[in-house]
Amino acid sequence: MIKLRWSQFVFFVKSKSQKRIIIHNTLNDSTVGMTKQIKNIVESVIDEKTDKDTVPVYIKVYIKKLTQLGILVPFELDEKENYLKMFHDTQCEEEKTFLIFLVTTRSCQFNCSYCFERGISQKEQLSTETADKIVLWCQNYLKKHQICNKLEVVLYGGEPLLNKKIIKYILPKLYDIAGKKNILFSLDIITNGELLDLETLSFLRQYNLNMVKITLDGPKKIHDKRRIRKDGKGTFDKIIQNILMGFRHNLLQKVHLHINFDRQNVHSIPKLFDLLVAHNLQQKIEFSFISTFPIISEQLGRKILNSHFTKFGFSENENIDKYLWLCQEAKKRGLNIPKKWMIGPVCSATKIHSVVIESDGTLLKCPRTVGQKEFVFGNISFTNEAYDRNFNKFDYLKKCLSKSCPLLPLCNGGCRFQAYVSSRNSAKTYCKSKFIEKINKGLVQLNFI
Repeated sequence: MIKLRWSQFVFFVKSKSQKRIIIHNTLNDSTVGMTKQIKNIVESVIDEKTDKDTVPVYIKVYIKKLTQLGILVPFELDEKENYLKMFHDTQCEEEKTFLIFLVTTRSCQFNCSYCFERGISQKEQLSTETADKIVLWCQNYLKKHQICNKLEVVLYGGEPLLNKKIIKYILPKLYDIAGKKNILFSLDIITNGELLDLETLSFLRQYNLNMVKITLDGPKKIHDKRRIRKDGKGTFDKIIQNILMGFRHNLLQKVHLHINFDRQNVHSIPKLFDLLVAHNLQQKIEFSFISTFPIISEQLGRKILNSHFTKFGFSENENIDKYLWLCQEAKKRGLNIPKKWMIGPVCSATKIHSVVIESDGTLLKCPRTVGQKEFVFGNISFTNEAYDRNFNKFDYLKKCLSKSCPLLPLCNGGCRFQAYVSSRNSAKTYCKSKFIEKINKGLVQLNFI
């Protein structure tokens, strides 16, 4: 029998019943459960404390299965090198989607106190002239990078639907580029949902509308305190009406609901879950729960405690507890909950063929940096690539690997934007390992039956 060991990318957690040990591999998502007794026997075998000739057949079969799942790996396997290769292939060589966050406008009709774009100019609107330049830039980029077999556009803002005219102007042109190159075209939108009416949804649906991300912060009474229009009017009723209309007319397949939580609203959010269940949306809603946090000042690198966070913010441990509580409450009601809490692997900013295009043609990597001049790396007028050394260099991963951290596939060294905010150096690690470990162990417990 080949000498084996536990993969460096596994963590162990007790099941909710406390009767079993759950083992989860963060690199390949394999998960198994076993009794503590079986785990002790397996460890005795792989540590060569048990005579191989006396190992029961069922344990040998068990060990073979654990090896197939990557829970156990050959003792000599260089998992760090394998991880780096997988990361590089995923981020660079095998990344074949050209992803564009298209900022149609920075304007927004809402006045949310915790908005991360608070304080930046909202005057910029994408014009037809700049739209034509963006179309040409995209066409040239895809011509140069023949590896790309998909064009994915995310409508972004501000509130992107405040500039519907330009959306109707540019989408057919981008869609046409994909058609002529015989590549896939996909459309997502991140919107507050108030302007997502029947006419708009019907138009977007023509262009392979996939993901619709909308923010709701609780039931009507709570949401309308937090996400109000600049004229003081509430927004909950209109958003819910639009969501239900979209499903009723088969214009929506799924909606990703983003929920910001803090002391002001967290205990009311289950009432929103009840409303979704009442409308039979259990299988049509996906969730992300995000704790509100301090925004940054105009002088980047300095955190400031805005008034909303000062009054309602959670500590890190409270954040973890409330996040898992929300997941538990959602699951009780038959709603889908996240399988894991990730940063790096889903970060568009670190993808090679990914870019944020502002309404004036400036180029960024991270959607969270819209309106922040310090993060601009180019312009469609003179920049031919989507590469930014601040987001596309990964030397910091070596430090993470030196710690043999099992959580690395979940964070890939942490958020590059937060790394910059905390240290003014986006090339540094931004380690939140304790936070990520507690949340993911909790999610494994909730999801493992």
